[in-house]
Amino acid sequence: MRGIKLSDCTPMLRARIEAAMESAAERVRSAQDAPEDSGKAKTRPASSERNRGAVEASRRAPNKTESEYNRLHLHGKGRYEAITLRLPGGSRYTPDWVVIGDDGTVELHEVKGSYRFGSHGRALTAFREAVAAFPCFSFFWAARSTAGDWSIKRYGGSHGTNYKQHHDL
Repeated sequence: MRGIKLSDCTPMLRARIEAAMESAAERVRSAQDAPEDSGKAKTRPASSERNRGAVEASRRAPNKTESEYNRLHLHGKGRYEAITLRLPGGSRYTPDWVVIGDDGTVELHEVKGSYRFGSHGRALTAFREAVAAFPCFSFFWAARSTAGDWSIKRYGGSHGTNYKQHHDL
């Protein structure tokens, strides 16, 4: 089974994917260019600023672990939260990184750090459902251990399932 290529998509779908990826890239660039916090005490924002905050909250930037994964393993080619998949059960799944290869294959990467939040189990469930629902994509589950090494597993796509790779940093 091979992955889906961007060139195989309809023109309308291709335009939507490219627009979403460019929007995500712009959010990452703006987050990286943002000035450091000056350390001043924060006060409650005015109501108009609070409403703006809700809009800005939807524009997220990658955390340190996700940024490190993009830098080390994706060589900066990843687009952060560029697409959201609607799953058959009615829920949605947004991978951390989307990479479109030189040959047009689409890779979706989910990155987890060593500390397991309560949302880890829900994320794994959504990830597994997405792998089952979208066999045309290559999915990667990357987890960083407390020792600093990475466990990267590949599911679906043209290279079979459960591809496992370890990296020591």
